[in-house]
Amino acid sequence: MTKEQSKLIDIIDDMCETKDILFHMMRSVKDIMTYNVKTLTLDDTIETCLEIMTENKIRHVPIVENAAEEGEPFFVGIVSQRDIFRQISPCMGKKGHVDSDSKALKQLLVQIVTRKPKCASPETPIQDATSLMVENRVDSVPVLFENELVGIVTATDVLKLFARLHAIGQLCGDKAQTGPRRRFVDLLAGNSDKAIWALSSVLGTVKDIMTEQVVSLEEQDDVDKVMKVMQKGKFRHVPVVDRQKRLVGIISDRDILRLLPYRKGQRKPQSDVFRADLFDVEPHEPAIRRQVYRIMNQNVIHVRPDCGFYDVVKMLHEMKISCVPVIDEDKNLLGIATVTDVMRGLLAAYALFEKNSA
Repeated sequence: MTKEQSKLIDIIDDMCETKDILFHMMRSVKDIMTYNVKTLTLDDTIETCLEIMTENKIRHVPIVENAAEEGEPFFVGIVSQRDIFRQISPCMGKKGHVDSDSKALKQLLVQIVTRKPKCASPETPIQDATSLMVENRVDSVPVLFENELVGIVTATDVLKLFARLHAIGQLCGDKAQTGPRRRFVDLLAGNSDKAIWALSSVLGTVKDIMTEQVVSLEEQDDVDKVMKVMQKGKFRHVPVVDRQKRLVGIISDRDILRLLPYRKGQRKPQSDVFRADLFDVEPHEPAIRRQVYRIMNQNVIHVRPDCGFYDVVKMLHEMKISCVPVIDEDKNLLGIATVTDVMRGLLAAYALFEKNSA
């Protein structure tokens, strides 16, 4: 496969002439996915995978194998940062480091790989790939062409798309507001200046996407309660409040997984229970009795409810965070906006424009 590209100077010229060119290649997964994907094999170790993730600042590594000595590598599955955190000890590289921690790093990826994940093709519409991530509560979708891995599309790619659309909308000024509304799919195909105005009319502030019925925890709650709350609500982030219900911190599933002890052996079969495998731990494990305030992130990036939608998108993208709590002037928790909420916003906008155009 080859990716069609336009010269920057040509794009600028066409924008000045108000031609429909900028997003003529922004309709399908192939137009936003990452092409040069770092891959590993089943025989690589957790240590190698951790190094790849750290060096390249990525959270997912596809796993491939060779069908024959000279054959093209075929896609097997994917390993996520969460999988890695669950398999290594929280003492790794610290004073409490023991021999078992080193053994954890030598485990092979065959023991933790998620096989047959949801995948897309290069021609899959962007909204369909987004739906896959939202419905399956995952942050990435491998892209296959004729059973060969050709790329990966992530939630970050969706954030980048929003950021680009907003930037172009600003460059084009207010002229689009005098034009007709366009379907969101048309925005991805062209006329980005008109469509960005239409999209902004639906997604104005963080209030338009945030989750208002927020489940929160208190500082004295323990990790066991956090895991149960996350599993019941299928959350990946839980705000922490004080007795006055003011925001004091936030805890993520990654924080939990970093805390749990090294686990030996193969991962358990996939379950319908959220994080059933990753949160699998002995009931008397001391780590799950630790109080939330000891491991929560206290330096919480937050916003007010009137914060612009695109400001939140930019914040999530540039700061590489997955959520922002929404608070009032007294730090009372009003809601939470996550990357998943942003993707739901994209899907809602698409559905609205589809309905209006019918």
